Amino acid sequence: MPWPMVHFAIAQQLGTPEPTPSLLLGSIAPDAVHVRGNITREQKGITHLVSEGMLPDSNRIRENYLFYVAQKPGKEWIEFVYGYFAHIYTDLRWVQTLYADYKKENKADKESLRFTYNQEVSQLEFEIIRSQQWAGSVLNKLKDSIGHALDPFVDKSEVEQYRKFKLEWLLEEGNEPKIELIYFTLDKVERFVQNTAAELSILLAPEGIHVQGG
Repeated sequence: MPWPMVHFAIAQQLGTPEPTPSLLLGSIAPDAVHVRGNITREQKGITHLVSEGMLPDSNRIRENYLFYVAQKPGKEWIEFVYGYFAHIYTDLRWVQTLYADYKKENKADKESLRFTYNQEVSQLEFEIIRSQQWAGSVLNKLKDSIGHALDPFVDKSEVEQYRKFKLEWLLEEGNEPKIELIYFTLDKVERFVQNTAAELSILLAPEGIHVQGG
């Protein structure tokens, strides 16, 4: 689903006055499962609360968020958990909106759909880095972040290993496909970020347990 810079863009909206390293790292932590190597779709689904091939609805995401924030005291933990479940909700909304539109607009076969998607979201990462003033600060904060285990989904070492891998990828200019975005343009993604962040600020934060509450 969306790659790290989209998740960081949403974290940038959720953090007050700006996102902390823990929030940023949490916002990509569900994908840390990739460091295990050749994982199945089902294995990845576990870290994203997938059941019977479907992402969870907003109520299930909220229930899990409230359960995990209550497991430990401390702002760093709360922010990490906030980021983790914000990631899952972001994936859900991406599938329901931009990705659904993409599949309607692009009638290619499954393999071509996947190739074009990966090319566009790769390009999008670099477009966001160049266009957003906060991008450099976010990547620097990520370098200083400390991982947490979220049992039974991911462990601390996986989260920190994934952080290192993604930072290296984002800082390597040779990873940019250098194509023109057609389906996942900056204006579409910016609207998605604004809308999803607004929804998350209500879904995961009404009791004041969230990141802004300290």
